[in-house]
Amino acid sequence: MKLPAGTDGGTITNPRDEKILNDLAAFRGALEIRMSSGNGFILMADGRLQAALFRTAAGSYKGQSALSFMTIESGDDGADRTFHLRTYSETDFARALEICRTSQLLIDGDETEPPSGAASPGTTAGDSADETPGSPEYLDESKLKKILSQPGVIAVSAFFEGFPVQSMGDADFEHVAASAEDFMRSGVRIAEELQAGPLEQMILETAENKFIIAPCGDLFLCVFTTPDAQLGLIRVVLRSIQSEVCR
Repeated sequence: MKLPAGTDGGTITNPRDEKILNDLAAFRGALEIRMSSGNGFILMADGRLQAALFRTAAGSYKGQSALSFMTIESGDDGADRTFHLRTYSETDFARALEICRTSQLLIDGDETEPPSGAASPGTTAGDSADETPGSPEYLDESKLKKILSQPGVIAVSAFFEGFPVQSMGDADFEHVAASAEDFMRSGVRIAEELQAGPLEQMILETAENKFIIAPCGDLFLCVFTTPDAQLGLIRVVLRSIQSEVCR
């Protein structure tokens, strides 16, 4: 499941600011929320909450359950949280609402449903056999190991909706997944505007590292390398994995 990218509406650094709350009363789009416990979003229209999703390491909360969870977490003054706005046109909002309806994320009428992947009374999170609608299909661990074994590769992470779901190596995966999500959305939008075809891979080089980000089925792969790593072979391996997953 992936919502429309919409238009970047900025980041909220103080969600309790009165001016921000007034602005949200006229907001239409997705409010992306990242906390130390996980991340998610709330779909809003003119101050009305339409749908919600929140993912943690233990599972996913949907609709009213997600909203309740995020409200409790936001009440912790010591909680690390970031709110990011994505403004939608009428077309984008209608598309996002339909995606949320199909994935059972609507807030109305969801109070009695337990959060998917979360522990219910008498069970533990690991006992749940059901997967959240729209949950990603994980990669075979051998594929991540193959990437990590390439010369110069420091770490590799597969992320979904800004949340790392599979990681190997030494890196700040939580922070990277959130940044890589924004990076990929910008790349997809630029490729569409240039009519350059589907985005296959993106490369970011700095004085200290190189990064390759690539779509792979429902997930995105982010590969960290040393600054002197030769990317040719790594990119070939990535293309091979992308081809296998998309068969």
